[in-house]
Amino acid sequence: MTIGRSGLLLTLLISMAGTPAAARGQDPSALLATWKDGEIRESFDGAARITQIAVAVMPAGEHGSLTVIVSAHWPGRVRLKPIDEFEIRANVGLHVNPNLIRQTTMLFVMDPDSDRTRVLDLNDRLQTPPTGAGSAIDTGRATISVTELIQLLRARQLSAEIFAMPLTFTPEQLEALRKFGDRVLAPPQ
Repeated sequence: MTIGRSGLLLTLLISMAGTPAAARGQDPSALLATWKDGEIRESFDGAARITQIAVAVMPAGEHGSLTVIVSAHWPGRVRLKPIDEFEIRANVGLHVNPNLIRQTTMLFVMDPDSDRTRVLDLNDRLQTPPTGAGSAIDTGRATISVTELIQLLRARQLSAEIFAMPLTFTPEQLEALRKFGDRVLAPPQ
């Protein structure tokens, strides 16, 4: 028995019908193409009973721009206690020089041109998916403490080296991070 084009399309659509249910509980940052620079999203996953809030910023450098997402989650709809751990995820998109050899680096430099310079080195905490010979690093994540998040939020200027790409955050991106901080660092209800 052969399946014609329309039968193949129907089979494909039927097999994809289960995808939304399987995607429940998936990190909302997985849909990177829909993020806007500085956007903050809050969502509740009813199946996992977890609320997540995230902000996406797209710092740029001479080799392109990355999507950097800072997120936090807590059980239930209402946060009952302070958040003590945050995740920073970086994702390479289409706006990155494909010839750049990316490495597993993630560090942030706060106020680089001042006497208050601080470095948040996350290289030891950076987790990337396994890669094979010749494959490129496209995503990575690291966790930071509330103290480290506050240090990032207090920076007047912020630069980073992520996947060996020097990046600079704009004042608008810093403001978006601060708005995220206002929401996640507010006292629990």
